[in-house]
Amino acid sequence: MKTIKSIITATFAVLALTSAAVALPAGKGGPELTTKAQFADLKAGDKVTLTCKMCDTHTNIEIKDTKAAMKLCEEGNMVHCPSCKKDYKVTWTNPAGKSGGATTAMTIVDEKGKPCMVYSKAS
Repeated sequence: MKTIKSIITATFAVLALTSAAVALPAGKGGPELTTKAQFADLKAGDKVTLTCKMCDTHTNIEIKDTKAAMKLCEEGNMVHCPSCKKDYKVTWTNPAGKSGGATTAMTIVDEKGKPCMVYSKAS
């Protein structure tokens, strides 16, 4: 089981490293992906843009299947930025001003817990 998880993690790392990091003009990305339902709706061939707010770059990722899309938003998943060469962590929290309930939003944070990256559906 650990071997399979390591292979999947390594595959995503290679994918992130080999995806072209390109700066897109402002406003060219689609809506931010912040819920599990949004990731579950992604299908094979869909494109997702990972935007790093730290170095202002955009990385395009092609979705292979729904399982791969769900892996992107998995709690604790480490996301690598190929431009600034840092790893950031996926977390799920209740948005500011919301308490309790099932409403949660995905955030990618740096080592200090500051939001630093976002996924959006490529338009």
